[in-house]
Amino acid sequence: MSKGHLNHQGHQVHQERRKTKVLKKSINRVFAFDFLGELGALGGEMRYCLRFLVLLLGFFFPALQPLRAAEDDDDAQILSGKISAEGGAFQMPGSSLSAYQYSRLSLESHQDLFSGLSYGLEGEADWQSSGKPMPPSEPEYPVENVFNLETDNYASETGTNNYFLELERAYFHLATGRLDLTAGLFKPQWGYSYFYRPTDYFFPLPPLQWQGEEALGSEGLDAICFLFDDLSLEGAVRWLEGGDAEGVIRLVDKGIGITVTPSLALMTGREGLGLEAVGTFPTVQVRVEGVDWLYPDGHSASNWNLGFSTSREGVKYTAEFLRDETGEILGGYSNGLLQTTYAFLSAEGKFFDQWKAAPALVAPLEGGPFLFWPRASWDFEPSWELGFQAQWIIGNWAGPLDLYPGRTGVSLAYSF
Repeated sequence: MSKGHLNHQGHQVHQERRKTKVLKKSINRVFAFDFLGELGALGGEMRYCLRFLVLLLGFFFPALQPLRAAEDDDDAQILSGKISAEGGAFQMPGSSLSAYQYSRLSLESHQDLFSGLSYGLEGEADWQSSGKPMPPSEPEYPVENVFNLETDNYASETGTNNYFLELERAYFHLATGRLDLTAGLFKPQWGYSYFYRPTDYFFPLPPLQWQGEEALGSEGLDAICFLFDDLSLEGAVRWLEGGDAEGVIRLVDKGIGITVTPSLALMTGREGLGLEAVGTFPTVQVRVEGVDWLYPDGHSASNWNLGFSTSREGVKYTAEFLRDETGEILGGYSNGLLQTTYAFLSAEGKFFDQWKAAPALVAPLEGGPFLFWPRASWDFEPSWELGFQAQWIIGNWAGPLDLYPGRTGVSLAYSF
C-alpha cells in the first residue's frame, strides 16, 4: 500500500475522530432535565430563561452609566440591541415536518473611554423550542476558549428545548498612531468571501448558518502595526481550552484597487499558509481566498474560494466556488466525501424603499441535492422588520448535502 494512500486513510480517521469529539462534547453539555414534562419542569425552564436574561442585562448594566459628561454627548446612545421572535417548520432527512419557535435578544455597547481607547460589549440570550429534536440555531465549534465565557448552550435530554447565553464580545481597543491593539474576547475581521472565508482562522462562521450576524469570538490579543500608509503587519494569538495557544501572522498590502494579504497560521494539529487577493474594478470585484494546510503526518489539504461580485440597477450579484479538501466546512451534512466543490450564487437588492430580498443557491459540483436559500424582509416601520427565510433541499438522491435539514421561518424583529 502506498504512503499517499496511508496518509489519505489517516486523514479520514483524523476527521472521524474530530467529528466524534464534537459529538461527545455536545452530549456532555446536555443537562438532565425534561422541558416538556409536568408543570414543575415548565417552571424550571422559565427560571432558567429568566436567569439568562438577568445575567445578560446585569452584564450590560455598567454600560448604561454615563461615560462622558459633556453636554454635546447627552444624546449619545449607550446601548443598542434587537429583540426578535421567529416561528416556522423544519424537517430532518427521512422525517416529517415539525414546528419550532426561536426567540432572541441581542445587546451591544461600543464607547470611547478617552482619546484612543474604547471598549466593546456584545451578547445575546436565545430560546429555541421544537416538537422534535432540532439542530441549534447558533453555531457549535469543535474547540472552546480557555475561559469559555463566550457561549453556553443548555439543552433538554430530548433536544426539543435549547437555551443560549452568549457573551460574544468583551474587549478593549487601543489606537496609538501606527499601532492598534485589541485585547479580550474579540473577533478579527479576516477574509472577504461571502459564502465561506477560509482565512478567517479564528472560528469562521459556518457557510449555511441560519443566524449569520455574529461568529464566535476568541480570547486573546491582536496587534496591527501600520508600517506604511498601504502596508500593515498583523499578529494575533488566542488561548483555547486545555491551555493550547494558536497564532496568526498577516501582511496586508493595500494597493490602488488591489489588496493582497499572505498569512501564516499556527493552529492546533496543523499549520496553514493562506492568501487573500481582492481586486476592485469599476464594474466587478474579483476575490481569491484560501489556505493550504499541512498536518504532522506529512499530508496536506486545501480550502479555496474564488468569487465574483457585480452590481446592476441596485442589485448585487455574487458567484463563488468553494473547494473543500478537508471535509470540515460542510462535512457534517455530507455522505463522507472529503473533497468537494460547492457553487454559491446569490442576488441581493432593495426595492420599494422598505423591501429587501436575497435569494441564494448552493450546489455541489460533484452532484447530489442542492440548497435553495431565499431570504426577504420588510421594514414596515423605522424600528420594525418582518422577515422570511428558508433553506430547502431540492432532490432526494445521495450527495454532499443529502443530510442537511430543511427549514422555513417567519420572524418579527424590533431594533432599539
